[in-house]
Amino acid sequence: MAIPKKSKTSGDVTVKKSSPDTKTPAHLTHYTDLAGLKGIIENNELWLSHAAFLNDPQELEHGVEQTKKVLNNLLDGKAVEPTATARQKLIKDIADDMENFERPAAYIVCFCERSDILSQWRGYASRQGVSITFKMSGLRSCFSELDAELLQVAYGINEAKRHLRTAIAEKFPDIVDDFDYMLGTEEDDAIRRKFKDLLATLVPRFKHYGFREEQEWRLVVRNPPIDKLKFRPRGQLMLPYLELKSKNKKLPISAVRIGPGVNDEAVEKSIRFFLETCGYDPDLVETSSTPYRT
Repeated sequence: MAIPKKSKTSGDVTVKKSSPDTKTPAHLTHYTDLAGLKGIIENNELWLSHAAFLNDPQELEHGVEQTKKVLNNLLDGKAVEPTATARQKLIKDIADDMENFERPAAYIVCFCERSDILSQWRGYASRQGVSITFKMSGLRSCFSELDAELLQVAYGINEAKRHLRTAIAEKFPDIVDDFDYMLGTEEDDAIRRKFKDLLATLVPRFKHYGFREEQEWRLVVRNPPIDKLKFRPRGQLMLPYLELKSKNKKLPISAVRIGPGVNDEAVEKSIRFFLETCGYDPDLVETSSTPYRT
């Protein structure tokens, strides 16, 4: 099965689905707190955090570990022909590279396909959570300052392996096909560098199966210019992030949902007033139907 092709028009964010059969959602939702809502609305932008500093630092390791397993599977067969022997050595060199694989400089903001998920509200149990729902078409067209991609997350080991095998077969036939390898003109070092580049695009897309409820998509910018980086303190860390500004006057927001908490009526009234003051329709505000209380 071929890798899904990029779906993009001039100036649009690239959208990559986890499968060609996946239906692209009409809306995506970002979960945050009141401070996050204020910053997004007033500054007309989204903040993208460095992937190495996500709440779960093991997320990137999941993709790296699955890559190692796929490469080891490719090494299982015995090489009898000279080209096959050379190919196996190349794969082994790439597998060895994975031991010191440099995690990609990817900056990410996360979205879910659903706007009222209990596990997400629990993440904001110590403060008032809100979810901001965006029109997918608007997300694709309003960010053009940096080269961004909107990636659907693939959950579980089997999905990660399927993506990796497909990517290797499509992008590197010289690794999996003896004849192509024999006729190839590229040096092994060049192939290894390109393989690392490929992994940098794939690793942020993989997540443990236990998180599948989120139905997550990620807006990703890789290797941004150094002068675009900002930093903010969190605990003992200085977290790098990007400000991704909309080229439109308003963000493509279709709903703002108030997460479960205390004094919901007062919270709703204050958010409606805030949105109206910022030029958004106050009727965008909804309340959570989740029976969870802090």
